[in-house]
Amino acid sequence: MRSSREKLPTGERTPLVNWLLNLVAEQQQIIEKQKQTIEKQQQIIEKQQQTTAKLEEKVSSLDEQLKAAKKLKGKPKIKPSTLNLEEKKSFEGGKRAGSEKRSKKLSFVVDEERIVEPEELPIGATFNGYREYDVQEIVLKRHNIRFLLAEYVTVEGKTIVGKLPKEYQGHYGPTLMSFTLYQHHQCRVPQNLICEQLRELGVDISTGQVNRILIENKESFHTEQNQVLQVGLETAKYIHTDDTGARHQGQNGYCTVIGNELFAHFSSTKSKSRENYLRILRGTAQDFVLNEYSYSYLKHQQLPLCHLSKLKFDSQVISRDDREWNSYLQALGITSFQAIKLVTEAALLGSAIEHGLSPDLILLSDGAKQFAILVHALCWVHMERSIRRLNGVTVQQRQEIEEIQSALWTYYRQLKAYQQQPTSQERERLFNRFDEIFGQRYPHHYGLNLAMEQFCAHKSELLRVLDLPQLPLHTNAAETDLREYVTRRKISGGTRNALGRMARDTFTGLKKTCRKLGLSFWQYLLSRFTLDLSFPYLPDVIRARATTPAPT
Repeated sequence: MRSSREKLPTGERTPLVNWLLNLVAEQQQIIEKQKQTIEKQQQIIEKQQQTTAKLEEKVSSLDEQLKAAKKLKGKPKIKPSTLNLEEKKSFEGGKRAGSEKRSKKLSFVVDEERIVEPEELPIGATFNGYREYDVQEIVLKRHNIRFLLAEYVTVEGKTIVGKLPKEYQGHYGPTLMSFTLYQHHQCRVPQNLICEQLRELGVDISTGQVNRILIENKESFHTEQNQVLQVGLETAKYIHTDDTGARHQGQNGYCTVIGNELFAHFSSTKSKSRENYLRILRGTAQDFVLNEYSYSYLKHQQLPLCHLSKLKFDSQVISRDDREWNSYLQALGITSFQAIKLVTEAALLGSAIEHGLSPDLILLSDGAKQFAILVHALCWVHMERSIRRLNGVTVQQRQEIEEIQSALWTYYRQLKAYQQQPTSQERERLFNRFDEIFGQRYPHHYGLNLAMEQFCAHKSELLRVLDLPQLPLHTNAAETDLREYVTRRKISGGTRNALGRMARDTFTGLKKTCRKLGLSFWQYLLSRFTLDLSFPYLPDVIRARATTPAPT
């Protein structure tokens, strides 16, 4: 486009016109320069916006790192482990399996029949039979019995008196005692409320008598529970174990559970050391034995040779009680605390094995050191927590944690599938796959590398399931067993005397064992007090179930 200066002839330009034309040209130059300046400023603004966005992202990342380092997030929201979550299954028709209503007629037993006639009956109506209408009811009432014991005098002057039935050996009948124990141990009703309940039903009873019913003269129950432990250990291929707090006489104590899918045994003590645990495994025996397994244990624990050479390992009973055992060690010159501790543990282990404990028994635990004996297996859920509790300082570290967790969960599900269909090929693949996952190491991620090293160090304990597919991958069953004590601890706090503590352990174990065997705890109590021999002896049921081959 031609400028105004070029359009106007030179002869026609006046001084004013020339001035105006020059002014216009200068303004056009200024405008062009301003356009260039605006474009440059726009480019600078765009660069500044990009820089600002990067800085904001960096500040946000640094802020997250600072909070993670100083733990300023408050209480972390740690989600439950997803290792044992089953995939959600869709149900056809909108109903899950087992939700269909069952017929109550199949198991309905008629205890009483009552005929109900119509209130008004027209003349000429004929009888057409009965319509059945079933009602389930329960009878709760006092039932006092007065026994009249016939008394005779012989010719010689001797008195002969009729004897009470064996099930009535006190002023309270077997059903009342069964009810009291059932309310306390099954329903967790405190003693004072049991006493109040019985009084409202018309029973004349004191709180002290309720306490005596709950804890005194229970030797037969204690014996059966000890037999449950002995038979359970003799027949088991694996056991799970755990412990929890159990206060006694105002002092802190511990309760240890031992069991599997067939039985449960509880023992409350002052300590949760390995020596205490071995005493529980030894059962009711009190002797000390040093055998080949004791020798292997001491070699593994690196007992000094100066002490090891003084001991004889011949499976013979060295002492019958703790006093003789302490004298034996004193005579050998074994006086240091650590040496006494190790040799005592070895002798307790030897005694337990001599009394039926299998040296090949797999012991599944959460990793507590006192349980690391025999063939030890570890809980996957507890091991996974070492990775789940990692926060990750950087984005890269958090991604690495998520990758490992994803691989771990996939591997865990593969182990569960192996339990259902174990094969030698799958066993070898899973064994090698473990190293591929947990053998990885990440630069500048010390926490994750440390957790991976822990997995590798306990590989054999985590993969016991490859040798015994029925072995659980976790200790959820043991924690479920101990939940009884946690709940009761919130209600009653603790026990006050030795008989009470023993009764609590015994009846909790018997109740759990009945439940695992599919037996009624109420019928069990009633049968023991009424001397009903038709109800099976629990150790016999455990032995029969353990020796019965699993259905294929």
